[in-house]
Amino acid sequence: MPDEVEFSRLFKLRHLPAAGGHGFAIEATPGECRAVARRLELVALAALSFAGRLDKGPRDGVLIVRGTVLAEATQRCVVTLEPVPARLEVPVERYFVADDGKVVAEIVVSPDDEEPEPLAGELLDLGEIAVEELSLALDPYAQAADAPTVLRSHHEAADHAARSAFSALA
Repeated sequence: MPDEVEFSRLFKLRHLPAAGGHGFAIEATPGECRAVARRLELVALAALSFAGRLDKGPRDGVLIVRGTVLAEATQRCVVTLEPVPARLEVPVERYFVADDGKVVAEIVVSPDDEEPEPLAGELLDLGEIAVEELSLALDPYAQAADAPTVLRSHHEAADHAARSAFSALA
């Protein structure tokens, strides 16, 4: 991870109330969007925001972040290299366990849930969580609307070239 995070919004865990949790809403500036776009190899990132709630979990030291990441991203088509715009709405539910040196006897996690992430120190970076969730939600094989047609014509041309080469040998 680079020393400088592109979109950082630190939340001091000591500000989390004993009961009731804490709501948050963060939004990336245009400069932060450009930096995140470079990091994620996007053509552009027009908007990035994350709104939700930070609550204490059922056990001591467990924190739960729930919310939604909204983004307007433009990726490159893997076939034509044309820009492919996408509006993403990503639900987030992440669990953290404070690493305060105490040994937690047991945290029960259902097989469908992920294991809580260790949290060192008193700060939680909500901006970095938003970027991580965005990176996981992006289509790894983004395609423009005309990509299937381009692929089909490419395959037909390759088939024709292969037939021509073998017919010349006959």
